[in-house]
Amino acid sequence: MTEVKNMATGGVHMKGFKDEKQYLIHLISQAINEKKAGNPPKNIKWEKLYNLACYHKVSNIIYYSLKDVKDEYKMPEDIWQKIYGDYKKGVAKEAVQHVMTEMILEEYEKSRIECIPLKGYVLKGFYPKPDMRTMGDIDIFYNEKKTLKVRQVMKNMGFKIVKVEDKHDKYYKKPFMTLELHKSLMGRAEPYASYYKDVWNKMKTRDNSQYIYEFSKEDFYIFLLVHFTKHFENSGTGVRSVLDIWVYNKKFYNEMDWDYIKDELKKIKLDEFEENIRGLSEFWFDNKMVEGKKREFYNLLGEYILSSGVYGTVKNSVMVAMGKKFEEKSHGKKSKYIYGFRMIFPGLEGMKKRFNILNRFPFLLPVFWVFRLVRGILFRRERAFRSVESVYSASDKELAEILDLHKKAGLYKKA
Repeated sequence: MTEVKNMATGGVHMKGFKDEKQYLIHLISQAINEKKAGNPPKNIKWEKLYNLACYHKVSNIIYYSLKDVKDEYKMPEDIWQKIYGDYKKGVAKEAVQHVMTEMILEEYEKSRIECIPLKGYVLKGFYPKPDMRTMGDIDIFYNEKKTLKVRQVMKNMGFKIVKVEDKHDKYYKKPFMTLELHKSLMGRAEPYASYYKDVWNKMKTRDNSQYIYEFSKEDFYIFLLVHFTKHFENSGTGVRSVLDIWVYNKKFYNEMDWDYIKDELKKIKLDEFEENIRGLSEFWFDNKMVEGKKREFYNLLGEYILSSGVYGTVKNSVMVAMGKKFEEKSHGKKSKYIYGFRMIFPGLEGMKKRFNILNRFPFLLPVFWVFRLVRGILFRRERAFRSVESVYSASDKELAEILDLHKKAGLYKKA
């Protein structure tokens, strides 16, 4: 069999790997399937591979597939020490996060605070090793009516509140315990807000608990996909999100009610998108044979994800937003100036999501435009300039290509 021309599978169907991107997918695939890594590309740049793994927050995972072959493949010692260090940090962080989160849930149970742990904290239990699924923070959704009680519990446990937002509050405790406590699963203006309007009806209490909830297997998967979609639609998402989809399906695919899942996904127009992302996950991590146009599509989709990093890029975010906004229009300079102006001076509804006070005093909008602009220049200069640069550097071809890829993936379906 010949080597593929673009980013492709984990490696079973190939004689060799073209580059570091292909090899990274292979290393993750081998690690998650508890196997050793195959031979690297002939001229592999190990530092480039490591930086790419860090970009996607998977440098700790590749430790598992490389640990027994690093000497055979002549990996530079300094790169190996970085990978080994990330692995050790991952193990230590997971242990602290797990113990502390269980303590928090126990306190919520005692205080009669309805809550449900989300995303990574649940998913890590389905990986071969829980430390494989790193988390920047722990996400817990709770009954918003218990906010004052939650804040008191967190204060008693030594946490400091570092950010208060409409959708969630952020807490921190040394050495690296960051919590996002969600008052709502979706912001009021987010695309899937109506679907999760009565979210507590989609949950049940955990065994031996009255206040700690969990989703059914099917509803957790739907939420996982919705969260994936939010990132993918906005700024892009990384390899780890695709890996989450694969890990969850490996664990529960044969146990889930797929008629229910497909019916629910059709309600929010994500049924086709789910099939494509699940297909990509199998292409990457099951080494599933795919040929023809489907293979070409997975290569394009995979390349886009590999370029996005774990939380997406500013350029992707800007191009997707511009592409959707001016889909029916000529992009041209005029459209770019209009979009650039709106990015600096957003409309009232968009500003309300950032500044709660505008819900009560909308006439203060110009004041907060100035505040936001000054804050961006003083504290977020690099991101602000990258956003503006992305608007005016994006070509019509780039906008059309990214919008076309999203449509082929199954997004923006009309009723």
